[in-house]
Amino acid sequence: MPKKYGKAEVIKSRTLITRLIGLSLLVMTSSAWSLDNQWYFGIGGGVSILEPNPDVPGLNVDNNQGTLGGFTLGRDINERSSVQLQVLDLGEAELTDGQTVAYSAADASVLYRFYDTRDKQLRPGTLGAALFGRFGLGFADRDTTVLLGNNQDIYFGVGGGAEFYLTRNIAIRAEAYYHDQDIASAQLSLITRFGGRRAQSRPPPNIPVPEVAGPALPLPKPELPSPGVTEAPVTESAPVVPVPVVPVPIEPANNDSNNDGDNDGVLDAADSCPSSTVGYPVGEFGCPLFDGVLSGVQFIDGTSELDQNATEQLDYLANLLKRYPVARIELLAHTDSRGDVRSQSILTRARLRTVGTYLIGQGVRANRLVLRSFGGTRPIYDNATARGRLANNRIEVIEHLPAQ
Repeated sequence: MPKKYGKAEVIKSRTLITRLIGLSLLVMTSSAWSLDNQWYFGIGGGVSILEPNPDVPGLNVDNNQGTLGGFTLGRDINERSSVQLQVLDLGEAELTDGQTVAYSAADASVLYRFYDTRDKQLRPGTLGAALFGRFGLGFADRDTTVLLGNNQDIYFGVGGGAEFYLTRNIAIRAEAYYHDQDIASAQLSLITRFGGRRAQSRPPPNIPVPEVAGPALPLPKPELPSPGVTEAPVTESAPVVPVPVVPVPIEPANNDSNNDGDNDGVLDAADSCPSSTVGYPVGEFGCPLFDGVLSGVQFIDGTSELDQNATEQLDYLANLLKRYPVARIELLAHTDSRGDVRSQSILTRARLRTVGTYLIGQGVRANRLVLRSFGGTRPIYDNATARGRLANNRIEVIEHLPAQ
């Protein structure tokens, strides 16, 4: 039987839309505290294609294009997936006898970003774009006194589009969506994100940082450091790992005697590493300087953006590499156990790109750097504690030796 939409049906339909909104908000709110991401709100407009099917002989659609407006409320589950609620006023279609059919809709849907240009950026940044698909369950209201052949209120919709990121919190979204057999729409929306965890630019000051295994590269000093072991300066807002300070190495001296078997400038009697690689810098006791943790290279929590104090040690490393043009190094990136395996891998690869790009910008040739990402697979401390997670987020440097 064709369905006639009267006042009672319209009231009932709008009540159902209200319940659908409430149910969707309840679902998103109940999962929000288990998701370490952000809410977003969007408002937009566009056009709709409306093709009502009048069940009256000789009555047809005269104008099927409507003007739509609506809003979106959603929650980012991770960098790929979101859940959202959308409510739209789709405009109205005009029939040949002058009557109209006014459309409105609400749907709860899942959005998946299957391509994001920011994954391939050499430097981390806020600008970028993503392509996405969307599907959901919705309710359509057709407000008219005309008998219509389509009497299905519930629909399964599908669509897709692109989102353009302008800042950390502002984006423009363009999408097309197929709601039902008589409804399709295209719209442009302004999206703003809010809430979620705020990135920390410094480790919490009340959490001491444990010493890490192996020697760390020395932080550069205004003057040449004196021999011995001291602690790197510690500030109240940014505690750092205590590291041994090693004197700046001298150029290897030509020594034809048997007192310096590996020709590294350290006599065998004082050489703790008598088989060091020729052309690589060594410390006071003849052991490689390219072997340890870059304790001064830290990132803003959960991102690949360098902390403001990180460049000091990177500058020192770049100058050291330029003094020893034969040397090649490997940079190993690690993170803690937060997030899934894929997000850990993305984060460490992005951090490697940041460090590698910075060193190249300081004059180090790219073919002297080997970048290796390990995600969270090689923790050195307990990830159950804040101090352990802080130590596990690290960049290591080792010599890249030629193949034997």
